Amino acid sequence: MARTPDLERRQELLDRIVVYLAENGLAQATLRPMAAALDVSINRLVHHFGSKEELLTAALARGLEQQLAVQAAWMARNPRITQAELYRKWWRWMNASPANLALVRLNYEAATLDPKVTGLAGEVRADQIGVWRHDVEQRLAAEGLSAERAEAEASLVKATFTGLVMDLFATGDRRRLTSAFNEFVDRLCGVLAAAKA
Repeated sequence: MARTPDLERRQELLDRIVVYLAENGLAQATLRPMAAALDVSINRLVHHFGSKEELLTAALARGLEQQLAVQAAWMARNPRITQAELYRKWWRWMNASPANLALVRLNYEAATLDPKVTGLAGEVRADQIGVWRHDVEQRLAAEGLSAERAEAEASLVKATFTGLVMDLFATGDRRRLTSAFNEFVDRLCGVLAAAKA
């Protein structure tokens, strides 16, 4: 069934909001400058999303959805792709364009900003990391780790990846960080190989 025109307009606007927030960040996000930049009225933003907090929550969910769709496309092309290979693809994807990196940065900003700044609920902030950690945990269990080990390893590898990405945001030192990233992925491959031995 086709979406109604109002839902289509909301989706188009939401995608534009995601781009705006990725480029401008969450810390200073307010409706008036956002509406002006998007060439829409504040009333239109409120009509489609309600409050600023509801708008940010919808935009973050959409940003995650867009990233999960990227991963789903990789997995559709290669259903046997390993978690280590997925991390390699993510690293290349993030570094392929400023827009990709900005979209990822939006997740981390949402997770780390004080909720008094954004008004985001705790579960919205936690999802920015938790959705990915949970996915990694499931994949590591499917690759041979026990449930308990997969949970611990997923937390460790997600934290390591997050640290590398945060360093990339802060320093832009791709050469050093790509070298460290490769060490990280090699270590993950070793853990998984040992689990299968």
